[in-house]
Amino acid sequence: MALYKTRAIAIKSMNLSESDRLVTFMTENYGKVKCVAKGARKSKNQFWGALEPMSLTHLIYFGKEQQSLFRLNQSDIIESFQTIRDDFDKLYTGVYFLDLIDAMILEGHHEPRIFGLLYQSLAALDQQTELEPLRRLFEIRLLSLSGYKPQLEHCVLCRKAPENGLISFSYAHNGILCNSCCSRARTDIKFSTGTRNYIKRLLEVEIKTCERLKSPKSQTEEIEKVTHRLILSHLGRELKSYPFIKNMAAL
Repeated sequence: MALYKTRAIAIKSMNLSESDRLVTFMTENYGKVKCVAKGARKSKNQFWGALEPMSLTHLIYFGKEQQSLFRLNQSDIIESFQTIRDDFDKLYTGVYFLDLIDAMILEGHHEPRIFGLLYQSLAALDQQTELEPLRRLFEIRLLSLSGYKPQLEHCVLCRKAPENGLISFSYAHNGILCNSCCSRARTDIKFSTGTRNYIKRLLEVEIKTCERLKSPKSQTEEIEKVTHRLILSHLGRELKSYPFIKNMAAL
């Protein structure tokens, strides 16, 4: 059996038996993997604290190359992101990031850029106070890295540049429509040129500085309708963690 060593972020942890836990990790070198942590539920165990969701660890596990379930050997904490857990708004945002990774990423695929996105986003979440730009950035970049980047430069059907004024967008075609092509495909939403430019900047800006991106409240709501509905159109369902974010924003 092979031995694997990598940095990893714990995504999900659940009880497997009276003494064991099943933990899902997003690893830097091997993509998403599931590991059995033997004895992790006992009061004295070597994995204490290292299996909490969002924890960044040095991970050692073993198993056959093509199997779907591995045996956890060692997990040492690099960063616990405890500051995130101490703030409900940040906590629910972090859990949402983990839920998106778990829902959208298949197991066993080498995804170093997605690991980097998750790690950098948690590091930014740990430091930033304005979280809305980070949520939208994570959504649109995860879609992009997963192969679902929306076409915002030109009409997705005829490649014509968008006209001035409101821009039509089709979720079915994952891109903007020119006025002529609106008769060929259903328009799901219309948004301003400012919203289009903001979303394009989310794809380019450094994650650690994204909270500097400012937008009017009306445009903020419009941006959410675009990026979050892109997530919904891909997943086909709402993740349980997202309503908690909305409830926190309403307080």
